[in-house]
Amino acid sequence: MSLEKIFLHEKTVEIMLKILEAEKSDKDPYPLGISKEVGSPYSYISKVLSEFEANALIESEFKGRVRVVRFTEDGRKIAEMLRELKKELNKDFVARKKLSILKGIIEKANENEDKYKVLAPVIAELDALKNETDDEEVIDNILKLKETAIGMLK
Repeated sequence: MSLEKIFLHEKTVEIMLKILEAEKSDKDPYPLGISKEVGSPYSYISKVLSEFEANALIESEFKGRVRVVRFTEDGRKIAEMLRELKKELNKDFVARKKLSILKGIIEKANENEDKYKVLAPVIAELDALKNETDDEEVIDNILKLKETAIGMLK
């Protein structure tokens, strides 16, 4: 189970992020459009939006026959924090921990007489880790660490 699902109710966050995305694109978010985008029934979206409005996170108005919603200042702040939290929770923490351990091994490799015996498995492990993760920051750090390890072997 993802950390995002543990910490945040997925559909509620999606609704807030869809409103934020629409506002950033200068579009008018409306319940039926949000319903289609997040794949939830209109009645559910309407209920959630009513809760948001009751708690002063959004305001709504009718433009013709369509109810358009927009964030209040506080609602926008919360949506932006949720966007950042979602981004943070999508990091690969296991890969980051493994990378930290491998970095420690590389740092101590200079103390070992036969660096090749220490660094060759670490380089192989870095390659395997690179193939296991989608975390771009981890991949960048893997490449740098691998370059360091290869440089130590020369």
